[in-house]
Amino acid sequence: MTAKSIKDLKPNDKVISCKWVERGLCEQIWGLTCCVHGTLTSPTLVTVDEIKSGKVDYDLIVKRKQELFEGINGLNDMDIGGCKGCANLYETEFGKVDFDSIGGLALPCIFDIQHYTACNERCTYCCYVKRNQLVPPQYDILKIFDLFKEKGKLLKGAHIDFSGGEPSILKDFDKILTYFMDNEMGDVAVYSNASIYSQTFCDLLKGGNISLTTSLDTGLKSTYKKVRGADLFEQVIENLIKYRNSGTDKLFLKYVITEDNRTDDDMWSFIFAMLAFRPNLVMISPDFPYGDLEIPEETVKFAAKLWYNIEKYLGNVAHDFTWAMGDPKFVKYHKDLAEEIRLLKEKNPICECTRLKPYVYPVCCPQQTKATLAQKLKRIPAIISLKLSEWF
Repeated sequence: MTAKSIKDLKPNDKVISCKWVERGLCEQIWGLTCCVHGTLTSPTLVTVDEIKSGKVDYDLIVKRKQELFEGINGLNDMDIGGCKGCANLYETEFGKVDFDSIGGLALPCIFDIQHYTACNERCTYCCYVKRNQLVPPQYDILKIFDLFKEKGKLLKGAHIDFSGGEPSILKDFDKILTYFMDNEMGDVAVYSNASIYSQTFCDLLKGGNISLTTSLDTGLKSTYKKVRGADLFEQVIENLIKYRNSGTDKLFLKYVITEDNRTDDDMWSFIFAMLAFRPNLVMISPDFPYGDLEIPEETVKFAAKLWYNIEKYLGNVAHDFTWAMGDPKFVKYHKDLAEEIRLLKEKNPICECTRLKPYVYPVCCPQQTKATLAQKLKRIPAIISLKLSEWF
């Protein structure tokens, strides 16, 4: 490449780009980034101090994205951090690259809401708990989105990950969700421990554009308390039942595998819970291998065993939570996991006969029987009319 800056590039020049660098925007406790993919994150575009100064505008964010793009393509000496070696980088023509808009792509974490880390639990695998870095909201995220909205550059049809921290403890939790819906920004994945019930959130779940992902990580109360650092298991189960009864088709339950829940008792208790809740997806994830850590072989085998049994008894609802993460550690994990699942299926093929089908409850109480008979009696005149019309 002979270009010395982005201004020198021609439309047909081959470049390295990333959809998250182009269209992503993640609100983190330290500022704005293009993405967060588990153990990897792009360099900071704008710091919290810059945001609080009131000097951040649309042009500055776009300019910082372009500078990161230049760094990825060797056009400046910027430290590109987690972007280096990320599997989500791809080759394209410069004319197809667009930094002017955000959103519009249904990719994981294209928008990631994590401008706070405050939480009412203390999960042993949470990086913020380990760092003692649980902080309240650092800035107003909606004002950041407004910068693009005012320019007509906030596109519809994105995928929004709303996590933290625990979102339900935010004072403006409902306001943020309503903003996403009113501006048709796309599907919203809310990651909540479900320990605090929200009627507004429950009502929005019915609409189909919002999903709930809750990490149970076990089906045992004792393990839940140990892994998640809070004795809230009963509240979580009760609230999940309420959310399940909303009629949503986007209830996702999750299992983060650690040394403390990598047992058969935890796995089978979790499977029984899944048979009761009937989640639309069961997400499986290893404890994230930050720094020099690797994903243990024991975790890969446990993940495969859990996946196999979920598929065996519930159907095709198992999902790899880390599928889009470009860290080479996760790329290896994806390959190893697929191979372990293949071996399990080869040894013991899955049969449809083992899958529990939804049970249809019969009418059993007098009130229900009476109501059902009354409904049938009311239909008799209409049926008679229909038959008479057929005759004449």
